[in-house]
Amino acid sequence: MRKLFKLLACLLISVLTQAQDGTRVAISTTGCTLQVFCFPGRFDAYDLEDGSTVYADDCEKEGVTYGIYCVKLKKAIPDLEAAQDTMVTYLDFLKLDLGIVRGKGYDRGHKLNKDDNTRGIKDTWEDVDKNKWKVRAWTNGNFICILHVHSSKELPDKKTEIFLEGLRFPGMK
Repeated sequence: MRKLFKLLACLLISVLTQAQDGTRVAISTTGCTLQVFCFPGRFDAYDLEDGSTVYADDCEKEGVTYGIYCVKLKKAIPDLEAAQDTMVTYLDFLKLDLGIVRGKGYDRGHKLNKDDNTRGIKDTWEDVDKNKWKVRAWTNGNFICILHVHSSKELPDKKTEIFLEGLRFPGMK
């Protein structure tokens, strides 16, 4: 009986730990993966004027929306400073498209998972409906991925950070 109880307790702890860490999913066929807390389903894919492809989707769980825009660049941008400038252009467009009225300001120069071959931008936003947003844009020169979390209520800090930092480009650990 005690062995059965210990086994059930271990199983419950394992399930709860996994739920708090999210689940890793593939972003369509890009080779990129992301740690998620709700399943975005099938990513919408569409082509930009320059031939780059955007994979986008979002999902909602417990009043919090998790969103993903991942751009597979037709032409790589090997200079990561220039890639960050391109990310700013994408972010500025999204701010207009999403009705963002306030932002803290772009915090540039971050590295995804301490990888020197990546750069990231962080920001916090507020939209016309007073929803609070946290946004991260990441690039490795071949992809630009923008992750966002927003809600009208307080954002769950741990889940938000795991999601926003949970992107992995192809070949990353």
